[in-house]
Order: sequence, then structure tokens, then C-alpha cells
Amino acid sequence: MILIQIPDNYQAERDYILSVMFQEFLGLDIQIEVNGHPNVLITMGDGRELITADDFFSKQIEEWLQPVSLPKQPLKVWNMGTTKLNAITVNSHIPVIYGDDPDNPNFFSHSEDKIYLGLDIFGSAFFMLTRYEEVVRPYEHERFPGTFPGTKSLAYQEGFLDRPIINEYLEILWACLKHLWSGLKRKTYQFQTYVSHDVDEPFMYAFTGVPRLLKRCAGDVLKRHSLLKAQKSILSWMQVTTGNSKADPCNTFDLIMDISEKHNLKSAFYFITDHSGGAIDGNYSMNHPIIRSLLRRIHQRGHEIGLHTSYNTYKDGAQTKKEFEILKQVCAEEGIQQEYWGGRQHYLRWETPTTFQNWEDAGLDYDSTLSFVDVAGFRCGICYQFSTFNLHTRQALKLQEQPLIVMECTVIDDMFMNLGLDGEATLQTMAKYKQQCQLFQGDFRLLWHNNRLIDQREIDIYKQLVSL
Repeated sequence: MILIQIPDNYQAERDYILSVMFQEFLGLDIQIEVNGHPNVLITMGDGRELITADDFFSKQIEEWLQPVSLPKQPLKVWNMGTTKLNAITVNSHIPVIYGDDPDNPNFFSHSEDKIYLGLDIFGSAFFMLTRYEEVVRPYEHERFPGTFPGTKSLAYQEGFLDRPIINEYLEILWACLKHLWSGLKRKTYQFQTYVSHDVDEPFMYAFTGVPRLLKRCAGDVLKRHSLLKAQKSILSWMQVTTGNSKADPCNTFDLIMDISEKHNLKSAFYFITDHSGGAIDGNYSMNHPIIRSLLRRIHQRGHEIGLHTSYNTYKDGAQTKKEFEILKQVCAEEGIQQEYWGGRQHYLRWETPTTFQNWEDAGLDYDSTLSFVDVAGFRCGICYQFSTFNLHTRQALKLQEQPLIVMECTVIDDMFMNLGLDGEATLQTMAKYKQQCQLFQGDFRLLWHNNRLIDQREIDIYKQLVSL
């Protein structure tokens, strides 16, 4: 049993992050004891000890969730390569989110039975996993209110959004523990790719009336300068509205499931069940026979159905619960049963910790929203699933976060990273994030919308990425 002695403040916060780091991530049993030690002291009753800096939780209570409590920028960088620690990291130069000054020669010291580490592993992990900075400095994005943009984040500004920094911190912790207690065994992981698909537009024509069809045809002619596209639009509309749903361009569900099954993957399809934001939430109804047929087909093929909460739910717990109840009711009526329910916010709209609590109260098991809309990477600094925490109520939640790493439009579209669909840049960038997850035997979570897998170039990139 590992004994962890901690200072006598922020008890709930410390209990949460120590549980996540030791029990969830490493699979180690711990006992937490409060004492007057100024740092975090880790022992196993044999005289050996690991001491880590306690910078973040040393803040006064009046500084909690205030700008003064944020990391001082620019961050200092610790060159771990000067030590003999055998830790898996992306780079030997480790940004110090919280901790001592790494320029101080006492930042890291070790002997056979004692290690002092000036890196505040637990405070930094708490900061990243709870999205602490997003409560301290919420930012209203012009196009997507409620979405905290990646360019405003500490990780982006300090150059570590593209590396899972808390995985690296965890490996440093493990290297220290193994140096002192070589017989320790940790939880093992196996790299996994998880693919999910937000169903914003399941069908292009199934719910389209004549006025909207004419508007689309006008766009084909006037904007896309293609009479042929207008003719194809009319032909497809006629086929779909007379019962041939396979003729609909957005009906890529069988293609997606075929690709997943080829690579032993299970796709998760997240459906919008209500329309709190109006037209931005799509134009389909869960009660339509074509949607119910689609749900049955997904379930019969062994894939997952989940919730894509509508545009205005991120601050609305009652609406979140209502939409989940609609999904469960429709699935129950179709004989669809799942033990585990989750999904993602529409447009990745989010408010920490409100949205965490909304999903918890609605009874959902997991959320997979947390990636930035404008730049891909590790918003939470981790590529493992983890338990969440409400910074306002100071309570750990049952809700699991499955952090999203890459959304296709973030990398491709000109309003975001703007890598486009030509050349190798897009695939190489997405593959880089996947490789980071592989390094830590973590989870690479990829979002690709069904209505984008119409363009053959996107299909090709998607196929290549999931096959890597």
C-alpha cells in the first residue's frame, strides 16, 4: 500500500487527482493522510520516500479560481535529459506548468532511498484535467459562443498542445516510483483507435422540400457553376423521396461501418434528438421511419448509438436531460439496448464545469467533447479516459471524459488550421497526434462527420488514418 501524505488544504481536490493518477491511471492502491508536510510525501513504510513539489495547491483560498492562480508565463522548462530517469516522454524538455524553478540545482535530487522532484505533478494534472483555466478566464468565441478556443489556452501558447503533457508527467511519476520501489507493477494499457461520427445531417434530401431543393440547385448553378450538379441534385432528391435512401449522398453509414469493421473498430454515431438552436441543429426527427431504420441498422451491425446534444444545451441541464430521455425512449421502442451511453456537444460548445454537471445529472456515462474547435490536440493533456470534477461544487463526478484528439474540420477547414485536402500535410498532421497516443498506449479519438465522407479525398484520408 502506498501512503501519500498531503498538506491540510484542498482535501477534495487532492483526493480526486491522487485517485485519478494513482488508482485510475496506474492501478495502484493508495492511502491518503493529511499532515503538516509542506510538499507531497509518498512512502511505503520501508524508509524510502518520494517528495514532489506542492505549488498549485499552495494557493490561498482567496486566490482560488482567480487569475493570480494561473501559471506564470512563459513557463520554465526542465531538461529531464540531465537525469537518469527512465521515463517515456515526447521530448526530454518538459514544460513546468506548476512547480519549482528548474534552473535551481535542487529541482531534482535523488539517492538510493529518496527522491525530491520540483515538478508539481498533481497540481498540474488537476489544472489540465479539470480545465481549471477555462473557469478562470472563459472566452466567448465569435463564431461559436461557449467554445474556448485553443489559441487562448496555456497549452497552445506554451507549445505543448500537440503532446499529451499529463501522460508525460505520469510517466515521470512512474519512473520515480520504480527507482525507489522496483517491485511495483502498474496497470497496463493497449493502444486503441476510437472513431465517432456526429450526425448533423444524416440525409441530404430525405427531409428536403421543393423550396429547399430549388435553393440547392440555384447554388449548384450560380455558386458552383455546374448545371450537372443541379441535375444530379434533382435526380437524387427524386430517388430518396420515393424511398431509395441509398441514393442520398450523406448516407455514408454503411461505408463508415464497413471501414470500421475491416479494422476491428466500432463506430459511435451521435444523434441530435431535439432542436434548441433551431436550424443549426439540423432538420431531422428521431421519430422519422428513416432515422429509426438507421438506428436499427447501426445496432444490428454492432456499432454504438449516442447523443449529440443540441446547440444551446451546454449551459442547460434540463434540456440535456430531455434530449437524452428522447434518445433512450426511441432506442427502447426499437429494441436497442446499451450498457454504456455517451456522446458529444454540438459544435463542441462547452462551459466548464457546467457541461460536465449537465451530463452527470442527465445520467450519461461519458462525454467526448473536449478538443478545441480551432486547433487539434490534447485539450486535457491526456490520451486516457478519466473521471471528471466539478470545480464549483468541489465534488468528483462519476462522468467519464473521453477526450477527443482530432476533429476533421479542425484540421482541414480554412477557418481553423486550414490544411485542406491536397498533399500529405493533413494526413501527416492527424497521424502525428495518433502517434503521440501510441507512444503512451493511449486512446486516439477521432471525429469524422458522416456528411463529409462524400468527398473522395476525405474518404481516402480517413481510410489511411484509421489503418495506421
